[in-house]
Order: sequence, then C-alpha cells, then structure tokens
Amino acid sequence: MNLPDFGVGTFRLQGRTVIDSVRNALELGYRAIDTAQIYANEAEVGQAIVASGVPRDELFITTKIWVDKYAQNKLIPSLNRPLKNSAPTPPTRQA
Repeated sequence: MNLPDFGVGTFRLQGRTVIDSVRNALELGYRAIDTAQIYANEAEVGQAIVASGVPRDELFITTKIWVDKYAQNKLIPSLNRPLKNSAPTPPTRQA
C-alpha cells in the first residue's frame, strides 16, 4: 500500500463530530486517517471506519503515542487499548 496523498485529521474532534467527519471523508475517497492517544477519540474513529464498510487494507491509519506511555511497561498496553475500545475490525477485501 502506498501512503495516500491526503488524509483527514481528527484533532479536537469528539463524539458524533469525529464519527461524521471520518465517515464523510471516507465517502469522499480519503484513505488516510490521523489520530492520537491524547485526542481521546480513537474509539470513535474505529466506529466510523467500521460503519463505512471500507476494507481495512485500503486504509492508512496513524496515531501518536502520548509521552506518558513511553515507558516499556506502558507502551504495548497503550497501543492495545484503542483496539479493545473500538468496534470490531471491518473485513478486508477479498481477492
């Protein structure tokens, strides 16, 4: 997969606003989504992705790790949390 030329950011977006923004961006053809742990909206981003029906393998999703999670015993749990809090991963495209 190549990095898309443009993407949608989710900074300061919460609740229904982030869900609608990500869903609308995906409908318009965006395939890159940016979020961060400190934005506290990763679960809503995941919900929007699932609801969109866009196969996960077509998306380039980035998140940023917050500085208080850099310690070895906090890093992996902090990365797994948004996966557990979001809806199930959408199906990948079938060949």
